[in-house]
Amino acid sequence: MKNVLKLSDIEPLSTISEVFSHSQQDYIFSHFIFRDKLRSKFDEVVSFDGLSVIMVIKGNLCLSINSEKFTLEPNTLVILRPNDVLTAPGNEDEPADIYTLFLSSRFLKGINFDVNIIRPSRFIDSSPVLHFNRSQKKLLLNYLMLLHNCAISNDSGPNQLGVISRSIGRNLVVSFLYQIAYIREKELTTDSTVLDLPAQRTRKLNYVHDFLKILEQYYRQERNVAFYADKLCISSKYLSMLVREATGHSAATIIDRYVITEAKNMLRYSADTIQQIAYKLNFPNQSAFGKYFKHMTGQSPTTFRIG
Repeated sequence: MKNVLKLSDIEPLSTISEVFSHSQQDYIFSHFIFRDKLRSKFDEVVSFDGLSVIMVIKGNLCLSINSEKFTLEPNTLVILRPNDVLTAPGNEDEPADIYTLFLSSRFLKGINFDVNIIRPSRFIDSSPVLHFNRSQKKLLLNYLMLLHNCAISNDSGPNQLGVISRSIGRNLVVSFLYQIAYIREKELTTDSTVLDLPAQRTRKLNYVHDFLKILEQYYRQERNVAFYADKLCISSKYLSMLVREATGHSAATIIDRYVITEAKNMLRYSADTIQQIAYKLNFPNQSAFGKYFKHMTGQSPTTFRIG
């Protein structure tokens, strides 16, 4: 049975970290040398309710993510999505130089990261492990150290200084995630390797790729799975099954993520009224949009906009 961790459960890492910091209940940064006592904390099945970035500079780190085994070699990183299931079995005794960043679920709700920029159709059949070169490593570490210094130097209280500090952290995190997306996109663009997949597996992935491409075009107008299934000439049930097999999420969940990300961006960065946003996202009225947004985020559009 998995143990679901919250940000406060990660704080014991401070006792074994070379460098450690946390910003309110937003994120935790840690840099440590991998040892047996660290491994004992993650040899059980755990899941974090936020987003995790694990970055290996030296040594090797063996991880099992959603029951699939991966090895993080030097100059690699992996991003764990909320509720991904993780174990770290079978690691050698040799030290490994590792940086981690844990972002709480509450903090994630307050940032605006456009999932469309990473073109998710490129990621369905690729490894979650990202490789980076020397110059990219320097850039990523600079972002992490900026987050660390922001956490230890700036006011973290509920006053106006704390609000400004949190905004700094949010923007640094978004820039860091976009930089990772840029490195992955560049890696995929220059990689000419063709996966040797069975024909049936390839056909299934083609359906998912096509679904995501169509979704990128129509998500502002259509939120019904049946619409996309009809475009692909398959049933809604079959499409949902294929998408869940490839991504771990239902087709409806993927659609909702696109819509909510766009809604957050429009609420935070556009001058449109909430009613105008509702119509642009093809809701029948502002009330329907408000109910949908609150169901998905726990906040009303007005609260999110002024927050």
